[in-house]
Amino acid sequence: MEKKILIVFVLLGLVSLAADMVYEGARSASGAYLEYLKAPPIASSIVGVGEFIGYILRFVSGAVASYLGSSAVFWGFVALGYAMNVLLLPFLAFTGIWWIATLLYLVERIGKGLRAPVRDAILAEVTEGIGKGKGFGLHEVMDQVGALAGPLLFAYMLIHYGYSNAFLVLLIPGTLAMAFVFTAWFLYPRIKSVEIPSRRISFRGMGRRFWLYVSSMALQSLGFIHWAIVSYFLKYWGVLGDAEIALLYAIAMGVDAIVAFPIGYLYDVVKFRSLYIAPITTLAIVPLLTTRVAALAYAAAVLWGVTMGISETIMRASIADIVGRDRLAMAYGVFGMLYGVSWGIGGFVLTSLLQISAPLVVGYTVATQMLSLTILTILNRQSSSERPQH
Repeated sequence: MEKKILIVFVLLGLVSLAADMVYEGARSASGAYLEYLKAPPIASSIVGVGEFIGYILRFVSGAVASYLGSSAVFWGFVALGYAMNVLLLPFLAFTGIWWIATLLYLVERIGKGLRAPVRDAILAEVTEGIGKGKGFGLHEVMDQVGALAGPLLFAYMLIHYGYSNAFLVLLIPGTLAMAFVFTAWFLYPRIKSVEIPSRRISFRGMGRRFWLYVSSMALQSLGFIHWAIVSYFLKYWGVLGDAEIALLYAIAMGVDAIVAFPIGYLYDVVKFRSLYIAPITTLAIVPLLTTRVAALAYAAAVLWGVTMGISETIMRASIADIVGRDRLAMAYGVFGMLYGVSWGIGGFVLTSLLQISAPLVVGYTVATQMLSLTILTILNRQSSSERPQH
């Protein structure tokens, strides 16, 4: 890996580190904050809709960027998306109305939707020299250092200074994130894989393995409970207090950081078989939460962190090994859209079932994850008999 590309790789990691301090810090107690503002339970699911909207916009930004084939458009989406991520959430310091707070959480996810697929396409290009699994794993480690530091900082500020100052201090890492984005853009203005515009938006050419993969991961996300819902019900049930919920999220992010590189390394060795871990960990989270026991909530947070580690590393690396370079941005966009749709729908289902019956929500989670594992098994069998498309 040449020196300039290595510097860009590190800068992208620093962008994620600083940005995660902002939005993971602000999101660590999102459900608890909404409950603090006297929001109804459905508000925690509406925050999950932000994921849904953001993931749909992953398709839009991926499709538009692929159509135009412009490095400036790619970097423009990255810069705009990160600006929406890191410069909006500190304004939660000035709101005391639950629906305004919910709106800010929603708009922040739109920013992530705009920049995620194009950022991942750039990252896939600059990690080719070290292996995609390890490259995405190392990036996720840096990402999760911020995701751990943000909630810890937020919890400290919350304990000593209250919600307003806890949100306001997040402007500092947010400013650093934007400085890193523009430095990386300056050093690597031309993205080789996007210099030839496709001039068409099409779902063709991604292959059967891609659609099997997307189907399996979409089913996994149907049963993967969003943290806003977790934090809301932990406070609603009286299991944990606000600051402890933020610390619990920090633990989840710390676990994510710890497992990211080993999982990335495992992916480079066994490829898609490493994806089996996600449905298995997802399956166990809800049963642990519904016990309403504080110690088991910590166990659920650990598994939630493992699942997120897989989502942010090998789920992204897998796409780069399934489709060709010229389809990467589009593939990331399609995957993001479908994953987000299922995660949003699943959030409403899980929120509803949590208010009705613990056995029902556990049964729903088991059903979705068993289906995910079944399709993943088909994908692995097909992949063992086919060569990757490059």
